[in-house]
Amino acid sequence: MNQPTSFKLSQEIVQQLRAVRRLLRQYVLWQGVLRTLLWLLLVFWLGGLIDYFPVTLGSSETPRWLRIALLLLMAAGSGWIFFRGTLARLAVTLHDASLALLIERRYPELNNELVTAVELSSKSASDISNPTAHRAMLQRVHSSVAQHIAVVKPATLFDWQPLWTAGVASGLGLLVTLIAAVSIPDWTGRWARRLFTLADEPWPRQAGLRADGIQLQIPAFSAQLSSERMLVPFENGVARVPNGAAALLQISADTKAPQVPEVCTLFYDSDDGTRGRANLRRVGSPRDGWQQFTLDGPPLDGLSENISIDVVGLDARLRDLTIEVVEPAVIARMRLHCVYPSYLLDSFSARAATETLEYRNGATIPEGTEVTLLGSASSSLSRLEYVVRSAAPDSTPSPAPGVSLDDRSLDIRQATPTGKEFRIPLGKLSANQVVEVRLVDEFGLSADQIPRYVIAVQEDAVPEVNTQLSGIGLAITPNAILPLIGTVTDDHGVADVTVELAVNDSPPLNVPVPLQDTQLETTVDLEKLREQQPLPLAAGATLGLVVSARDHYNLGGQQHTGRGQPMQLAVVTADQLLVMLDRQELELRQRLELIISELEQMHEVLDTLRIELNPPGSARLGRPDFGQRSAGVQLVATNVQPNSSGETRGDQVRRLASLWAQQSILQADKSQQELVSVVARVDNLRMQLVNNRIDSYDRQQRLLTQVHDPLVELLSHPYETLRSSLSELQTATLSGAGAEQAGRSSAALQTVLLQLAAIQASMLDIESFNEIIDLVRGLLEDQEKVLSQTEQEQRQRILDLLR
Repeated sequence: MNQPTSFKLSQEIVQQLRAVRRLLRQYVLWQGVLRTLLWLLLVFWLGGLIDYFPVTLGSSETPRWLRIALLLLMAAGSGWIFFRGTLARLAVTLHDASLALLIERRYPELNNELVTAVELSSKSASDISNPTAHRAMLQRVHSSVAQHIAVVKPATLFDWQPLWTAGVASGLGLLVTLIAAVSIPDWTGRWARRLFTLADEPWPRQAGLRADGIQLQIPAFSAQLSSERMLVPFENGVARVPNGAAALLQISADTKAPQVPEVCTLFYDSDDGTRGRANLRRVGSPRDGWQQFTLDGPPLDGLSENISIDVVGLDARLRDLTIEVVEPAVIARMRLHCVYPSYLLDSFSARAATETLEYRNGATIPEGTEVTLLGSASSSLSRLEYVVRSAAPDSTPSPAPGVSLDDRSLDIRQATPTGKEFRIPLGKLSANQVVEVRLVDEFGLSADQIPRYVIAVQEDAVPEVNTQLSGIGLAITPNAILPLIGTVTDDHGVADVTVELAVNDSPPLNVPVPLQDTQLETTVDLEKLREQQPLPLAAGATLGLVVSARDHYNLGGQQHTGRGQPMQLAVVTADQLLVMLDRQELELRQRLELIISELEQMHEVLDTLRIELNPPGSARLGRPDFGQRSAGVQLVATNVQPNSSGETRGDQVRRLASLWAQQSILQADKSQQELVSVVARVDNLRMQLVNNRIDSYDRQQRLLTQVHDPLVELLSHPYETLRSSLSELQTATLSGAGAEQAGRSSAALQTVLLQLAAIQASMLDIESFNEIIDLVRGLLEDQEKVLSQTEQEQRQRILDLLR
């Protein structure tokens, strides 16, 4: 291993070399810093001019990618200059020999002694052949250099012109930057923000534009006279509108700017590839320093696709604005939460106290139900607005609790949704309601249509009472039994049924009666009522009777009571009632005589048919007449002659005979209906005797066994045989076998007449009996009148004596 010599350079030489080395490194460092600063300033201002130059021509601002490129260029250039041209040079090792050579070039008077001294002092002993001579020569050179090294000035070794040039250029750049920051701070600051923060802040222009937003028409409730409008602002260059909306773009120009555009132009590009331009119209005069421009036609009419727009006015430009089309929130599901009133929840009702129903058109709920609408929307909601009004066409909106509508203002209520769900309380409903709901989604948008929900309220019906007295006429005795039959119905059940009795002007007496389902079949026993409580029933009084029914309705402290047809009954004695019943029986006997008379005429017609249809000789037939009573059949004679249509005499006879048979059927049906009526009235007479507690067992039995039952038997068998025979007669007259069938019909009718004659005979006996009773009753009434007059005269005489 080589060993260096022990000889060292003098302190003066070492310090001078160190000073040169230090100054050289400082030179390189400052040169790198100044060049980097100069590069940054150069790129900053050239980039600013490049970014601003399109604006001076009225074009748009440069895109962001250009500023990103400028930042990358600035960073790359600075890195190259500082790291490559500065740090790399500073990292180089500066040997003493190199520094000595640098000094020798600037100071040739050193005669290369400094280089020689540095090189000789750095040699090792192994490289020296004659150490003594080497040492002597090194001492001589070292002494010479030490004498002249003091004249060396390190600063004179460098060319300071490049450093001064870089310094001056950098200083001028900083001065310009400082002046610009003071004189045009807005421009400088704007460019700094656009470059270093990549902000899309536009450059100031001669004209100024502002994107106010998109105006949308808010759907109006049906009771609103006009629609309101809302302004949807651009947020981060995006404004959202509902699908299908008719949007109105609103742009404002700054009137304080040097120039105000007369017209603004819209450039658009939609997602479906449609491109074009449209002019915005100037609206009115400036307000608050801004002039409005609007566009409400194509391409903003009925938007269904996203659209990108730029707006240009003079040198001002609004770019990269987007109108985003979103689906509006609509009601996907609506339900009715019902809390039913107590009058619907009786012990017999299977209805639940609360129920949630799906809404259907024409939904109907009972009166008094507390209703809450439960809705679900298709998207999240920010708020909910609704109006509740009566369903009547001329009704005003239903006011909220504590809100008066004296000014007829529209009460728009609000509800707070939870995500997509919402609740609308309607309270207890007593009338039909219309609910209009306006949904506002998370973007503050509403659909163009407001859905309407009609909730029909089924008012509780008053019980319907249809009752009548059975087996009782218009007059009764004080001890009568009043049978009541009929139906009592109600939509939600009947609570109780009461018979109200009122005698003359006395307070009414309420008698509860049972009801089986909806059928009412009960009796009111006046005799028992008189025993239980005072009831001033006497002959000559008038008894008012009405059946009332009450349901379970209890809303508002009211009750629903239904009443049947009021009935007025005259209270008479038993004898007076018997006289009335005798008169009714006499009327029935007369009615029965008329029926028998009409049937006898029909019998004569049937005999005539049997005779006329049997022989083939000439005969004259006419239309039957059952309206007049006579001993024989009145015929309207018509000579049967062949007519021009070729109809023979036999055809004409059969045709007229068929007509007579048809008339006979009609007469039989009429008489049957009248006999049925007679049967009912006879039974009513008998039941009046029973219900009025009249002791007339013989009369009741006679009406039942001699009149009622025989008539029922007659209608059940013989009369049905007669009707069947007459129907066959009509068919037989057309086929030529009418004579035989007419005979059978005549025989059947004869059987009916014989039984009616027996019933009539029984009623004739009753008539004679009634005449005797009327005579006796007349004598009794005359006697009562005489007694009454006698008593009045006696009282008058007593009064005269007292005077």
